[in-house]
Amino acid sequence: MRAKTLIELLTLSSNLYMIAKDKEFFERLASMAEKGKEFVDEFSEEDEEGETQIIQKLIHKAAQAKEEIEKKMEEVAISVYGKMHIAHTDEIKKLEEQIAELRKELGISEVRIMHLEEQQHKA
Repeated sequence: MRAKTLIELLTLSSNLYMIAKDKEFFERLASMAEKGKEFVDEFSEEDEEGETQIIQKLIHKAAQAKEEIEKKMEEVAISVYGKMHIAHTDEIKKLEEQIAELRKELGISEVRIMHLEEQQHKA
């Protein structure tokens, strides 16, 4: 259980690190924040109907921002998990192939030994 928790924490921290290092992502967030400020300033002088529209537009924009952030986090997570998983499964497959070859060679060797022992007993 502890190992699983440590792995999850390590994965989470590596994902957060990858996101923190993504300059393009933060530039887009800053751009979205600036556009959001302009959007609010633009509509802040309207009447009650305008306020309802502003709220609806803000909710829509917030949902879009949330989707973009989730998408970016998912891409980073997939990338990190993909790199870790591919290396791990490839190594396991390679080891399994080597084990299968060694078992085959061991079986052949056992047959040869048994054949030599039979010949030796006959002689």
